Amino acid sequence: MAIKLRILYYPDNKKLAALCKEINSEYENSKFDKIPPAYPCENERLLIAFIKTGKEPTNELKMFCGDLTKSRVQNVAFIFDAPESTAKALAESAEKAGSKPVCEPMFTKFPGLFGNFSAKAKSDIKDYIAKAYAASQS
Repeated sequence: MAIKLRILYYPDNKKLAALCKEINSEYENSKFDKIPPAYPCENERLLIAFIKTGKEPTNELKMFCGDLTKSRVQNVAFIFDAPESTAKALAESAEKAGSKPVCEPMFTKFPGLFGNFSAKAKSDIKDYIAKAYAASQS
């Protein structure tokens, strides 16, 4: 049986949304949306969160991560384009709320205005998600 998978991204970005849509199509029983999502997470088995932020995350991001209770999200995996200290603070906030990190956060560079995800970056991201998915099933 497929687990419930939610893929969320921040900020609202067409290239990030396209990658999330592509990944979403590879998994049964999954949904994708931007952060904050139109419908809050509820009883999700695994959340994959793509987050791009600077040194100081927005209040919206802080509130979102701080609201990832165990009843909302059992397992979480983060893919960051952010300073390590900021990423660590957001991941810790989610863990304190009750969601369990299934693997170490991934760090990668998200494409800018004129760039795209490289084939290697896409492959690395998909491998990371497959690893997180497998870890959340146990």
